[in-house]
Amino acid sequence: MGYDASAVKSRYGRLPKTDDQTLNYAKAVKLIVGADGKIPAAEAQALRKGLGRLGATQDLIDEVDKFDHTSAKLEDLLGSMTKGGVRARMLLRDAIEISRADGHYADEERAAAARAAQLLGVDASTLKSIEALVEMEHAVASLRKALFPKKA
Repeated sequence: MGYDASAVKSRYGRLPKTDDQTLNYAKAVKLIVGADGKIPAAEAQALRKGLGRLGATQDLIDEVDKFDHTSAKLEDLLGSMTKGGVRARMLLRDAIEISRADGHYADEERAAAARAAQLLGVDASTLKSIEALVEMEHAVASLRKALFPKKA
């Protein structure tokens, strides 16, 4: 398993201690994204793009692709993650952002994010703030596209 250490450190502030932590993080994101019973193409693409931005190796991407999120439990994936830390909040942000890639943050995805927040020691008000941040970032991106459309 692997990734670009400088990209990961830049985004999350530090590196995971083990390859298993890296894989479990990505699997947990996929589990939250797929909580509504499906992972539409837009969400799958957003997950791969996010892994790509971190310089994930093809082995890591393949492992996440073949991971069956329907038979996994967040408790098993998040057990070794530091509670309440920046990485815990970033996992929630990543999952919410990717969940919205299909244009809809489903109730089941929202509930899975809340469960992950509980397991990760992130309080409900912080989770709501993360959800609001993702929503604002999406609104800003949409406004930017409307004001400054790219010519074909």
